Amino acid sequence: MINFLLWLFSFLFFSSVGFLLLFRINKNKWTVYRRVQPYLSSHLSSGKTSIEGDVQELDGKNRSLFHRVVKPAFVNLRQMAAGKLPKQKRMELEKKLQAAGYPFGMSVSDFVLARTLLPLLVFSLFLLLFLPTSDEKLKVVFLGGIGGFFVYFYINYYLVAKSKHRTKLIDKAMPDFFDMLNISIEAGMGLDSALKKVCSQMKTPLSDEFLYALEDMKLGKSRRQAFVELRDRVPSDFLRSVMGSIIQADQMGIGLSKVLRTQTVRIREKQRFTAKEQAMKAPVKMLIPMVLFIFPTLFIVLLGPVVVNLVMQFM
Repeated sequence: MINFLLWLFSFLFFSSVGFLLLFRINKNKWTVYRRVQPYLSSHLSSGKTSIEGDVQELDGKNRSLFHRVVKPAFVNLRQMAAGKLPKQKRMELEKKLQAAGYPFGMSVSDFVLARTLLPLLVFSLFLLLFLPTSDEKLKVVFLGGIGGFFVYFYINYYLVAKSKHRTKLIDKAMPDFFDMLNISIEAGMGLDSALKKVCSQMKTPLSDEFLYALEDMKLGKSRRQAFVELRDRVPSDFLRSVMGSIIQADQMGIGLSKVLRTQTVRIREKQRFTAKEQAMKAPVKMLIPMVLFIFPTLFIVLLGPVVVNLVMQFM
């Protein structure tokens, strides 16, 4: 029985590693396919001819097991997970994934599917590994349930932590980014070309957000609409303040160079005040480890010999 469990665990482990490698290799292709599919699905369904159907049927017979069985099953699971999600909850998850930068290229359906399947997988592996050899079956089931709940809540925590970390990176990159943007505008470049130039030189999450806004403008959105959407999808107070000033200056015809210079000075001042605030909070935060770890050992070292001498005298 133990050998069977070892073989089963090895098979699941190597299958998971192979799937992760395959996902990593085809990540860009699947991302493009996921973005283009909603725009082409109606056209493909209406314009398919009989010859194209025969070609696709012949191609389907020659495809591998992964494309014929595994991938359609995965797509059906994604659609099922997305279909049962309420619209408001789906929009909230979309905003959270946008703020986190779409980790691992996951969409809302992928995130819901991972949040559902991973706890079940952990619970099943726990039962398969420990239930046959344990005398207390109920305790094993209880611990497996705790492991599944831990994975479920850790996935949500990871998304929130990823969003906060990305927001910190955006706040950290803002002064240098807008300084370079200001220099490019003063050199005679337009706002769009200056943004494209700076984004190509600085590889930060802020550059990705502005590149996304430039792509929206290429697809037909106005500059104001693209900047408003950028301001709304990034949970950073600094960036929202700067983007509000840029949108207002662009509408009223005010020179962007002066606005960017003023906003950059304000950002650095706010970051300096934030750093001082964190430094003032450090002594208070240090009290917790001191009370829990340092003071008990200090009392043992100082009062331990006294207590030992008193006990020896009474004995």
